[in-house]
Order: sequence, then C-alpha cells, then structure tokens
Amino acid sequence: MAQFSPPGFRFGNFSLHPAERRLLCRGESVPLTPKVFDTLLLLVKNAGHLVEKETFLKQLWPDAFVEEASLAQNISVLRKVLGDNGNGNKFIETVPKRGYRFVAEVKDLLDESAVTAKSGGAEAPADQVLDQPTVPQPLMSAEAQRSKRSSARAAFSMALIAALAIAIATGYVLWRRFHAPAPSAHRVMLAVLPLQNLSGDSTQDYVSDGLTEEMITQFGRMDPQRLGVIARTSAMAYKETRKTTADIGRELGVDYLLEGSVRRDASRVRVSAQLIQVKDQTHLWAQNYDRDMRDILNLQDEVARSIAAEIRVKLANQPGSLPARNRPVDVEAYEIYLRGLYYWNQRSQADLQRGIAYFQQAIERDPNNALAYTGLADSYFVRAISGAVPVEDAMPKAKAAVLKALELDDSLAEAHTALAQIAGNYDWNWSKAESEYKRAIERNPNYSTGHHYYATFLMGMGRGAEALQEMKLAQELDPLSPIIATFIGRAYYYAEQNEEAIQQYRKVLDSDPSFPVARSYLINSLEVAGQFEDAVAELKIEAAQLGRNSIQVEARERAFRAAGPTGYWRETLRQRQAEGELGPGLDLDTASIYARLGDKDEAFSLLDRAYAQRNMWLMNLKVDPRFDSLHSDPRFQALLDRIGLK
Repeated sequence: MAQFSPPGFRFGNFSLHPAERRLLCRGESVPLTPKVFDTLLLLVKNAGHLVEKETFLKQLWPDAFVEEASLAQNISVLRKVLGDNGNGNKFIETVPKRGYRFVAEVKDLLDESAVTAKSGGAEAPADQVLDQPTVPQPLMSAEAQRSKRSSARAAFSMALIAALAIAIATGYVLWRRFHAPAPSAHRVMLAVLPLQNLSGDSTQDYVSDGLTEEMITQFGRMDPQRLGVIARTSAMAYKETRKTTADIGRELGVDYLLEGSVRRDASRVRVSAQLIQVKDQTHLWAQNYDRDMRDILNLQDEVARSIAAEIRVKLANQPGSLPARNRPVDVEAYEIYLRGLYYWNQRSQADLQRGIAYFQQAIERDPNNALAYTGLADSYFVRAISGAVPVEDAMPKAKAAVLKALELDDSLAEAHTALAQIAGNYDWNWSKAESEYKRAIERNPNYSTGHHYYATFLMGMGRGAEALQEMKLAQELDPLSPIIATFIGRAYYYAEQNEEAIQQYRKVLDSDPSFPVARSYLINSLEVAGQFEDAVAELKIEAAQLGRNSIQVEARERAFRAAGPTGYWRETLRQRQAEGELGPGLDLDTASIYARLGDKDEAFSLLDRAYAQRNMWLMNLKVDPRFDSLHSDPRFQALLDRIGLK
C-alpha cells in the first residue's frame, strides 16, 4: 500500500501546502523561491529532529557542487520570513557544525480535519474563523433571555477585545518583520574568525590568513564608534577549532561572528562567508564569491565591502562604507607580501628573517607596495628590540622603510604605529612619537597594537593612569592576547602599583603557565618587592621550562639565605660574569644589579654606555623602580635630561 502524506502542515500562524507549493500566513500567501521552499519542507517534515547539512546539500542540490553558504542563505531567508528572531519566536535551531532542527510544534492539516469532522462541524479553512451553526434552543423565561443576551453581549465584547489584541499584535509583528531595528546603544563587537583553507594544500594558508587579516583591518576602520573588531591574535586562536560559535562568542565577548572559507586552485579562488548572531547562533547573511586568482585584490575588497555593508544594515541601519584603495596593486607582489606577513606573524627570529626576504621581494616586484614597506619596518624593529641584531644596524633600515610606506599611503595605522615606535624607542623624540601614536589610532581606532604600543610609551612618560586605560582598550580588542594581559601588569609596575602587577602576572600564568614574558616580569616584580623566596621558586619553574639546570638558581637561594638580598645580587652578578652575559644589550639589567649593591659608579658607567648605544629600554629609566636608589645622584637627572625625560 502506498504511504499516504498529509495535505499540509500547520505551525504557529503558518500553514505549509506541499502539493500547491504554498506557504500561507493567516491566509495570505508568502512568496518563496523553490529552493527556500524545499528547505522549509525538509525541515518541517523532520520537525524535532536534526537535519544534517550533508542531507540538505544532497537532497536540495543533488546534481551540483554547492558550498554550505548557499544553505545558510536559505536558512537566513526562512528566519526572516517566519519572524524567527530568537526572542520567544523560535522556529529553526542551529546545531553548530552539524545542521538545523525545526523546533516549533507542527501539526498535520489532515489531523485537524479529522478532529473537526468528529465534532460534527464543517471543516474550518486553515486561516479563517467561521460562525458556529445555529442549534434550536428550548423556550426560556424573559429573565433568562435577558441574562443570555447580557452574556452574549459580554462574550461579544470579550471576542472584540481579543480580536483587537490579535490585530495589534499582528500589526506589531509585521512592522518588526519589515522594518529594521534602531541602532544599538552599545558598541557592537564583531570577531572575524580565521577563514578556512579548503584548497587541500597547507602551503596556501597564507592566502586564507592574509584575507582574514585584511578583513579585520577593513572592518576596524569602518565605524569604530559603533563597531569594535577583535584583533588578529585573538581571532587566530580559533583556527581549526572545534568550539561552537556560542563558546567562541562568550570567550571573546562579541555580538557577531563572521566565518567563512577560501578554496583556491591554479587560477580560481572562491570565498564563502556568513554572519552569525551569537546570542542564538542564527545565520543572518551568507554569500559566495568566485573569481579569477588575478582578481584577488578586487575580490578581497568586494568581500569586505559587501559584508561591511550588511553588518551596517543589521547593526546600525545605515549603509556601510570603507576607505577605497588609493591605487591598483600588483597581484603577484601582493601575494608575495602575504607570504611575508604569514612569517612575520610567527615571530621567531628565523621566521622574521624569512618574512624580511619576502617583503623585499614584494618591493622589488612593486616598489610602490606600502604594505610591504610597513612589514619590513616592523620586522627590523622587532629584531632590534629583541637583541637579535644591533640597534644601530636595524633601526635606520626600519625608519627608511616606514617613511617610504607613509609616503605611499598615509592611511595605514600600522605604518604610523611603526614610526611612533622608532621615534620613541630610538630617536627619543617624545612629541613626534605621541603624535604618530595618535595618528595611528585615528586611522584605525580598532587597531589593538596601536593602543598597546601607545600604552608602553605612556608608561615611560610616567602617565600611569592613561597607560592603563590604553592597555585595557587594547585588551578589549584582543582579549586572548597573553602579551597584552602581561603588559597590563607592566603598566601597574611602572605606576608604582607593584602588588597589582604581581597579581596580574600570576593571573596570566594561571591561564598560560608556559608564557615566558609573564614569568620573567613576575620574577622582576618579586625581586623589587623583596620577596626573594618567591622569586627563587619562579626561577626554578623558569629553568625547568627552558630545559636549564637548576644549579644556578639553588646557588642564588643559598646566597640569599646566607647574606640576604646583598648575597642574592652578588651571586646573580657572579653568574652573569661567569657566563659572559654582560654584553651591551644587557647593560640596563646589569646596571640595576650594581645599583642594588650600592656601586653607583659602575651603574652609571653602564647607563652611559647604554645611552651611547641608544639602548631602547632607556625610555623607561625615569619610572623603573630598579633605579630608585640612583634618583638622588645628580648624574641620574643629567642622564634623564640627555634622553629628554623630565
């Protein structure tokens, strides 16, 4: 016997009629495209059960290769049609990474017809209210008739009130459906998750990672007063993650997530993207972009601008806009730049060298590539400040590169930040440094690195409250960055709040026990606080994590027990001398040991050498508590005057 299918389904104020391929809402036809109708029908037929994404793709597009974004687009359309806003009017549930479930109660129209027939009445059309049939009544007294008429009038009044209430509610629902919401009062937060590389070739990661970073930059400049954008460091922490969108949204503290994928072959590239509302994991928008690889830059702009416009419509009810490209860019040079950017973001010395090589190749291919010049400047700066190369060799190269970048494109926040770093840490031109930091933040207020580096400048200037404010802005934009969390502790340290600094470093290490910068700064703060036993304990952990023998740490511990802080510092100095760790890059650290031992002459001798070699850490000399014992010496103020610190 053939299986009998019901004539249709009812859910909420809707009825779905498969044979007629119609969706009705209170008797009014709701237009749907064929694929959207089929998507709804598949969901309704499986109401209460998960429908896997693969099932949708196989049944709806059996003879075509279609990305998941097409399915997400259909779901987005259905949610708008049904008024599925997640606020008490829920029809479709997203099951992250798997599929969708229809969660509203569904009834067969056939079952409703059967119930009506059994009651003895005619079947009421699905979306109409019929008058009840007249039934003969026995004779009543006049008083009973008056009572009945009064009851009827009351019933009619109640029915009228109910009808009015329904009409008002219906009008409000329709208004909400066809009118965009007012702009949100708070600054909306967005995270651009790493685009997945679907090329099947991990060597193409630089394309997906580069597009991700460019989108973050584009959105950051779009509308910073209304839209905050999570920085690359925190976003990239979710590359290849198995966490749900709800988990990611909660961890980052964002309202919306943008996720997508990149598929590339020899000559073509396809980008798929979708916008997700975190509070209920609804897909608000989705789109596919398929282009020739030679058009990758225009594709990148088109994706960013389309998504930005959609976000502005969703979030602010205004058309979106993004800065236009100032000039065409050589595609091959840009692709080489993306390779350099990929290695720059790895941050190891070997990767920085590889990044420099790629940036130089990009510039040789296109001498007007401002981004490549900026990457070159950043790489030279990081290698110099880490002590990998002499400052006097690297910094002039960094400065020349960043000035060329700004000559080509003054809108780059990254380039202004790099110039500010050079002006402050190397030139000791404090007014120039501050003006460039401010320009960088004006160009892109969502650039977390700009806030971070500006905060380090403010620390050295003794403006502790402002430094903490900037560091916390940086953390809001990059909440998972351990270095930003660590430098919040550094801001406390330079603001003479060392106990708060210690608490902050421990908080970072609770989350990431192997993060070396936080432990190094914690040891320093414990030493400044006179908590040498705790410092020794942290030194032992550090030695174990770095694979070092703990003999030297145990020697410091014995020296402290025998002669207190003086014994501790003498043993520390002896070990440095024995290991040959007294090079120019460590002059400030060694000078601080001599200062603690009361040998001011040797301390100033090392500080003078650091000045002659333009040691970049001298910027913090005025506020570093390790040198408090030197403040009363006239030589200290004279050195500050030479540096320009007052």
